[in-house]
Amino acid sequence: MRTGLIGVTLLPLVLLAISGSAFAEGTATRLAAHRGGAALWPENSRLAFRNAVGLGADYLEFDVHLSRDGEVVVIHDPTLDRTTTGTGPVKDRTLAELRALRLRDRSGAVTDETVPTLDEVVTIAKSGGRRLLLEIKVDAGRTRYAGIEERVLAVLDRHGMGAATVIMAFERDTWGRIRALRPDIQAGALYSARSLQSGSAVVRAIEDAREAGVLFVGLAYPLVTGEAVAAARSAGVTLGAWTVNDPDLMRLVVQRGVSVLITDRPDVGLDVLTNGRKP
Repeated sequence: MRTGLIGVTLLPLVLLAISGSAFAEGTATRLAAHRGGAALWPENSRLAFRNAVGLGADYLEFDVHLSRDGEVVVIHDPTLDRTTTGTGPVKDRTLAELRALRLRDRSGAVTDETVPTLDEVVTIAKSGGRRLLLEIKVDAGRTRYAGIEERVLAVLDRHGMGAATVIMAFERDTWGRIRALRPDIQAGALYSARSLQSGSAVVRAIEDAREAGVLFVGLAYPLVTGEAVAAARSAGVTLGAWTVNDPDLMRLVVQRGVSVLITDRPDVGLDVLTNGRKP
């Protein structure tokens, strides 16, 4: 487990630099710690989220599933095998059973971290004054978790964090349900490079999302072209690029005008944004 950035403290001006950083035309690019900073700490762990807040990320990005007893838990995969000491589907375990497991780091080593609940991650974000990019996942059979949108919204409402959250999904039905349930909360549509094969398809996807009331679009970074950025600006849509870990690629998408840089390396992203800022 990489722990070199644990306990990082930054001056307030450094923290403010991210929200004011820009490479082109004065456009601010914000920093999102993907799965809390998956290249630095165990992904989707409380440790990662606390450190991402301390580092200065604007957004905490993460994924949610439902446990067998209906608790919203923060984990990327629909199964436990890759990132925990457990096996099998997340949905087959109660929260207590999930708590008995330990998270693994990128090397596969077992850590002291456990699977967090959405309530815990929202608490970390709120206490640190951060925003959330929350992705609702489907189960291993690509089936929706019944009632997950309502449960997510209930947690956000309990903490008063609805206005600070984008609820995202690859599945149109999911962000459609969020729009129907709570049009006051920002919904986000996610697209992979596989799903959009041309520049015109990207533009159509952005326009389609906007027509559905979606104000955030997250694109796999190869899709972030000047044309895509122009389409997002024209539609009034916030554009995010995922998952960008190479500093040269970070500079490229920021120069093109992306609004949110989503990365496993928030430390590198912070350096790129702050050093690239115009005087």
